[in-house]
Amino acid sequence: MAEPTPLLLSNIAHKFGNTAVLNALNLSVKAGEFVALLGPSGCGKTTLLRAIAGLVTPNAGTITIDGKVVADDGIDHIPCENRGVGLVFQEYALFPNMTVAQNVGYGLPSPDSARVNGLLTLVGMADLGLRMPAQLSGGQQQRVALARALAPRPALLLLDEPFANVDAALKDTMGRLLRRVVQDEGATVLMVTHDQQSALSLADRVVIFGPQSSGSTIVQDASPTMVYHQPETAAVALMTGACALIDGDAQGAHAQTLLGQVPLVRPQNGSIRLVLRPEQLHFIENESGLCTVNDVQFSGAVQVLRCGSEAGPIDVLLASSIPAPAVGTRGNITVSAPAWALAHRDA
Repeated sequence: MAEPTPLLLSNIAHKFGNTAVLNALNLSVKAGEFVALLGPSGCGKTTLLRAIAGLVTPNAGTITIDGKVVADDGIDHIPCENRGVGLVFQEYALFPNMTVAQNVGYGLPSPDSARVNGLLTLVGMADLGLRMPAQLSGGQQQRVALARALAPRPALLLLDEPFANVDAALKDTMGRLLRRVVQDEGATVLMVTHDQQSALSLADRVVIFGPQSSGSTIVQDASPTMVYHQPETAAVALMTGACALIDGDAQGAHAQTLLGQVPLVRPQNGSIRLVLRPEQLHFIENESGLCTVNDVQFSGAVQVLRCGSEAGPIDVLLASSIPAPAVGTRGNITVSAPAWALAHRDA
């Protein structure tokens, strides 16, 4: 007999007063899958997460967790504490009067020191079980919150902006830890974030929210590679990383643009809009070139050349080991790999 799907959302819609937040959302998350919901602040990502957890009752639609209908058309059938869901808030919400170990063991049906100690070891907190939350750094508190959410072995783990309160220098380290821990636990994860780097680096699938006056909908649901290299819309392209959007005229395998002829990922004809990522562009110095270096930003391994052109501002990546052209240098920008084209200029 097939295992039940950890999460199934059908036609979820919700309003706060007269303000539509979610509209006809459909989503499923498979066992062991890590799915990221990516979208701008205020688009309803956290509202959806809270609805799944049972903290908000959506006006319409069905929420099914681990094969059980927990909410249906504005009625909660199973309260939040009985849904088998683990939730990690961006504020972590640790109990200040409990030790680290007591926090982790709080949701267990009976005391289980082996489970608590095992999770503390897994998140690198084995020696800190007797400390109080106030004695921990933000990153350490996040680890405790993750261990506490995983302790009862939930059918689904929900993460609400898990890196919002972590220093930028620790974000990558914490992301790798999170990925390793949930894999070791075999957890199914749904994470909401507006941080495109976290979504792309951690998730198996990225679900892009598109805000509309009628409520946010899903505009793309695909692998991180697909949403980055083949975005469905200009908004998705901009949301998933730096890019320049250049209009052109497609003629089969190539397009004519203000940057010259550009090869296309797939043949098209007519008016298009190219999505050009900085890493697929090169700046070639030329005194009579059509582009000008307006700024050079050093970022460690790479430098970002911010160039002005008739097509608008364009960023170009350059290895930091290569001397960067001076501000004011003129030249041309070439495209080193086939470009992804949106079908319409207003896409």
